[in-house]
Amino acid sequence: MPTAATLVACRPDSLGLAVIAASRVPLLLLDDRLAVVTASRSFVASFGGDVSRMIGLPLAALGSGEWGGDHLQQRLADVIATGEPIAGHEIDLRQRGRLSLDAEAVDDVMDGERFLLLSFTDLGPIRAQMKAEQDRIDERDVLFRELQHRIANSLQIISSVLMQSARRTGSEETRGQLEAAHHRILSVAAVQNHLAATRTGDVRLRPYLTTLCRGIAASMIHDPARVALDVVVDDSVADADDAMSLGMIATELVINALKYAFPDHRPGKIALSYGSGADGWTLLVADDGVGMRADAPLVPTGLGTTIVDALARKLKARVLIGFGAPGMRVSIDG
Repeated sequence: MPTAATLVACRPDSLGLAVIAASRVPLLLLDDRLAVVTASRSFVASFGGDVSRMIGLPLAALGSGEWGGDHLQQRLADVIATGEPIAGHEIDLRQRGRLSLDAEAVDDVMDGERFLLLSFTDLGPIRAQMKAEQDRIDERDVLFRELQHRIANSLQIISSVLMQSARRTGSEETRGQLEAAHHRILSVAAVQNHLAATRTGDVRLRPYLTTLCRGIAASMIHDPARVALDVVVDDSVADADDAMSLGMIATELVINALKYAFPDHRPGKIALSYGSGADGWTLLVADDGVGMRADAPLVPTGLGTTIVDALARKLKARVLIGFGAPGMRVSIDG
């Protein structure tokens, strides 16, 4: 039989009973028949009654009968029989609400009798505090999502201004730079929109990259029958920072393909894919356009290429370029 806790003595004048009486935790001492031996003053203050009238009463007779449930009586009898304590047993009292009960066998070293020491915790204030804390967390979450939404709206306004400026300028070079800036900002705004719709802080990459590419296609592919942009993404998720980097890489690669793969109104298709597994992940943008000559320099010279290279390093990934006929393939392997 497991060793039970030891009470100094179980006579009314014993030090052990005095300690129980003075406890700030509601305590109840029962004998092996589950009759009351004594109770702490805090128990009386919490549950009512008179200690002198409680002594000798069975536990089931206390209160309005809430203590007399068969399940509770059996569990307490098991503690008496085995010495195995119970902790966190929840009970409902009509007047007090939900309580947590701990029970431990206590042996009288003088007489060899076994007693049962019960302690009680009112779960009402604890759960009210937990609810208040959860309410505060929920409120912060709502405010955070609202902030993300407002950031996304602000970025979309800036992006629209850039696009309007691009349409008004007479310089092809300036127009291209403004359009590229427009799409870069949209890729960040798309992350903010996804963050505003989630509670986890993670971004599901399939809807994010699909929405991103749909926006690029709407503004840059003037004839969908001539150039198609297909997106295939698995169920991967990424944190906001990584998702933003992936989105900007995808934006740069797709824009680059749209600019250079299909000159002279050549028809074709661009495919973006993303997949992850145990060995890592791959973001791939491939087209069936004019491609790149094998002797062309691969040293990054444009801003877009520099951005891709920098973001790939940030993601601890490699940039792999395949060229030839037809088209080009650029994969980012992490």
